[in-house]
Amino acid sequence: MNHSTLSQVLGRPALWISTTRKRFGLPVLEDYPEYYVNFLRKIRDLRNLGVSEEKLGQLWDLERKLIAILHLDLGGGELSLIEGCSAEADPDHRLLLSNADLCVPLMARDVQAGLDFRTRPRELFEGQAMGEDVLRLLGEYRALLQEIRGIVGREVTVLKESIKWAQAEKISSTSSNQNVVHSITA
Repeated sequence: MNHSTLSQVLGRPALWISTTRKRFGLPVLEDYPEYYVNFLRKIRDLRNLGVSEEKLGQLWDLERKLIAILHLDLGGGELSLIEGCSAEADPDHRLLLSNADLCVPLMARDVQAGLDFRTRPRELFEGQAMGEDVLRLLGEYRALLQEIRGIVGREVTVLKESIKWAQAEKISSTSSNQNVVHSITA
């Protein structure tokens, strides 16, 4: 999919795509893969549901740090952080924006990294100190994720009420709009 088609699919101007791409450190491509489109769609939808660019930026920064510190193997490459966006979402185990699988429940209070009983040279930092950093990041991530879920939940309620009003006023007159409205209010 080229840039023009991407703009049409997302229903956003090229400037929005460019700004969002830069904010999240994504490259310009000749042909945009499905997971790239899914990532941008997720950002668009969260913004439409009232989540600020600042909160999305904070969440993205935390996700990148968690992926790095947990050494999650996402395949490498400049698009590796969003390649998971074509996989099925699992809000219990996957990060919201990147859809990276943590392989543990997101809301877990403990993290057990891969067990390795080999003798190792002494580390610069004690394991407990490094583990506390992971737990601190996960705590920050969970708190921000809960805040975002709250924002989205409140906005969904408002949207449902608006759609009911639009139906009563017969504002959404086309059949495709009525189908969308029905699926949202169902």
